[in-house]
Amino acid sequence: MVVDRIQTALGLVRRYGEISMTAIGNNLTQIPGGEDVLGKLSSVGISLKNTHNYQMDLNLWARRNRPPATMMVIDGHEQLRCLAPALYDLEDGGYTILIAYPQPHLATPFPRTFTNQWFWDALLSYKLEPTSTTILVNKCNDYPWSCSVCFVAAPSFEDFTTHLKSVQHEFREWDRHASKYNLDRTNRNNLPFGRSQELDLLLSQDMLRCQEILSQKGRRCGGGFRPQFRSNSQSNSS
Repeated sequence: MVVDRIQTALGLVRRYGEISMTAIGNNLTQIPGGEDVLGKLSSVGISLKNTHNYQMDLNLWARRNRPPATMMVIDGHEQLRCLAPALYDLEDGGYTILIAYPQPHLATPFPRTFTNQWFWDALLSYKLEPTSTTILVNKCNDYPWSCSVCFVAAPSFEDFTTHLKSVQHEFREWDRHASKYNLDRTNRNNLPFGRSQELDLLLSQDMLRCQEILSQKGRRCGGGFRPQFRSNSQSNSS
């Protein structure tokens, strides 16, 4: 149904060409429906990406698809307001920009209107058929499943969901949070111990590394430190 509605919306402004669709989120394992929903999206050709800053993805898409390409962004009203300056720049550069969002109650209006914009519920209620000449393809990435937090591109949906549940991904998500808020990683109270033995090990290694750097350089250990993942064949000595 989502694919049909997006195809319909794009068919209102263009009648030809290929469509690539990507569902982007910063915590895909926690969405309602979980892997079942992700699997259904993937099965109809929608790419999946885990990221915390998808404006970079929009800019990358624009570099790969020159004007007069069409971009449709579906998100909350306030998130779209934050993206509005970048989307206006694309529109001024010759792109057609479409947006859809849940109907707000007292949302602040956009600084200016886009080519087309809808309340998502209204778009879902359309009875129009998608254009028959539109083709749904995945061409945004080498693989349609990726995680920009860990810089991982997965060759299959199963590999992607396995990665999102891995302890390495959980650590990278925490690492990003700690870096963003400049947490003191030498303080055990700031570390999320107790989730799993594997994560506790990575956190302990990171804490000891930060303490060593702090003692050597005599400065506070802030964000940005990451563990050194070693294979079994590597020595544990430094």
